[in-house]
Amino acid sequence: MTEPSASEHAFISYVHEDSEQIDKLTTLLKAANIPHWRDRTDLGPGDMWKAKIREAISSGSLAFLACFSTKSTGKPKSYQNEEITLAAEEFRLRPPGRTWLIPVRFDDCEIPEWDLGGGRTLRDINYIDLFGDHYAENVVKLIEATKKAMGLTGVDPATVRTAVSEATAGERPALLRRLAKDMIRDPAREIELDELITQEVSSILVAMGDTDRFPQSFAGGTNDEHIIQIAETAIDYWRLVEPFCASLQVAARWGSPASLSPWIKGIRAVAAEAMKIIGGYDALNALRYLPTLFTVTVAAMAASGQGRWDNFRVLIVDNTVPNPRLQGKRVAIIETVSPYQPFSGGAEVAAHILARSGTTDDDLATALAEYNKKYGKIHTPVAEWLFAILKPTFDDQFPHGDAYEEAFDYTEIALGVVNEDLGSTRAAENGQPFFSRNKWFGRSTWRYAHRHCEPVKDFADEQQLRGEEWEPLRAGLFGGSLDRAQNATKQYDETFKEIASHRW
Repeated sequence: MTEPSASEHAFISYVHEDSEQIDKLTTLLKAANIPHWRDRTDLGPGDMWKAKIREAISSGSLAFLACFSTKSTGKPKSYQNEEITLAAEEFRLRPPGRTWLIPVRFDDCEIPEWDLGGGRTLRDINYIDLFGDHYAENVVKLIEATKKAMGLTGVDPATVRTAVSEATAGERPALLRRLAKDMIRDPAREIELDELITQEVSSILVAMGDTDRFPQSFAGGTNDEHIIQIAETAIDYWRLVEPFCASLQVAARWGSPASLSPWIKGIRAVAAEAMKIIGGYDALNALRYLPTLFTVTVAAMAASGQGRWDNFRVLIVDNTVPNPRLQGKRVAIIETVSPYQPFSGGAEVAAHILARSGTTDDDLATALAEYNKKYGKIHTPVAEWLFAILKPTFDDQFPHGDAYEEAFDYTEIALGVVNEDLGSTRAAENGQPFFSRNKWFGRSTWRYAHRHCEPVKDFADEQQLRGEEWEPLRAGLFGGSLDRAQNATKQYDETFKEIASHRW
């Protein structure tokens, strides 16, 4: 394929009310090395704009991107109408079946029924949507179609990464999930996938170091205002990590240990960033452990729910990080965090109002007012909040409420028992008694106390039934030893029941 000449381009037709979306589109076209023409940048002072636009459409355009929205279709008059009229004339001169005119929608608008001749209208041409859950996928399709029309080579990975980076915060989780599904089982896209996830992790690390977004101190205010700030910061940490977690949920289910390198490195980097010793208020600094808590919980739940204990192991058990508080000794990712750690240092009340807000849809101020009236206390607030915010991430894996609840209980027990085993084994290797500091206990404790479930018994029964063939053992957890697994489960169960007895 030949490169276009300097005067050849993709012409972009739009109304100025859509300039923000056009800015995003031109960023993507630049990343894809597609020459393009838009009036704001390509008309010079003193140019005869009508003549220039006619020339740009009829003489130089190898593709015509007709961009529409409710803002454009709702205008009684616009210069875009004249551009579309010229495009319709040009379309009639071109051979049938050749892609040139490409309608693009920025929202759920009606494509105008523009007469293209021969009984055809603009609505007869397949359009592409640059909004909603399929944004990144459709950006790639648009780039592919435009490049094909212009005689250029196909989409490269840099274009995909740019599409993801240009997506809004609300769009990113669905985009990362979809791209992970597309790439996880395709060896030819291994490098592309690694670069995509690495880019996402880099953005997380940069944000975690941004003291404007995640301050380390309070800017004055009352105690209640501090509590609200802590809760808002916690929510922002979830928004930051949610896209990565969406891709992680896919990878832990459908990947294999050999394909999980981008997520293994990502979880390790996030955990290491959280453990850096920095100054500031303890209540705000402790929140830096939230990204680790989110990723560990998502990895464990997705993998165990799919029976992929090999993925469980490589993501959060064999995956280790140096702990600066233990003279740099390497510890498993699962040991670096617990549900209680991010809300230590005086942030406990914030956990309660987050849990109440997450389960009742109250705003944070209302949830705090209810807490102050003694109505807002919750037995396991962090676990309740996690249960609420993670549910959309698992809608495709556990679509029914009961299945999701059972999976969440099971994940808490799996994390707790594995953590128990790691502590006991390390103590035995060091020849020291083990004083358990295991804190992987959550909402399943009060559910057990209220006779809603018996998750530890179910876990133990599963071991007994499967014996040496129990899937976690075959994946290498508990050193492959049934005795170790049963001992860890028994030790965990004792503490579990003690905690549950105080949940009434």
